[in-house]
Amino acid sequence: MLNSYDGTITFILQMALVPKTDDVESWITERSSRVTFEFEEMKTRRFQWFLSTDKSKATLIEAFDDSEGALTRFNNLLSSTIALEWMDRFEVESLTVLGDASHELREALASMEPDFRAFAGGFTRA
Repeated sequence: MLNSYDGTITFILQMALVPKTDDVESWITERSSRVTFEFEEMKTRRFQWFLSTDKSKATLIEAFDDSEGALTRFNNLLSSTIALEWMDRFEVESLTVLGDASHELREALASMEPDFRAFAGGFTRA
């Protein structure tokens, strides 16, 4: 429906690769994606990594049904072994959170100094 917001929350995480990270592609597919997939988070709809041609930059896009789903993903990351592996490979440049994030989600992400952006209009086709 045109200009109707469904509660979806999207994270766009821009990162630089830490120098001498030579296993990034295999780590993304065999560790990050696999571990996240195995959490079976029912409200996580999208989890996709993108690398620049020279493999110096990465973008992670995550989409969730709502703030609760985004908060579950964030908490699962923090409580997993993958968090330390991630921090060894990437330096966060920015986190943009799209959608009407709940107070709880805003508090949880505060240390990352995200740029929150509320829905303004548009549509999604299924």
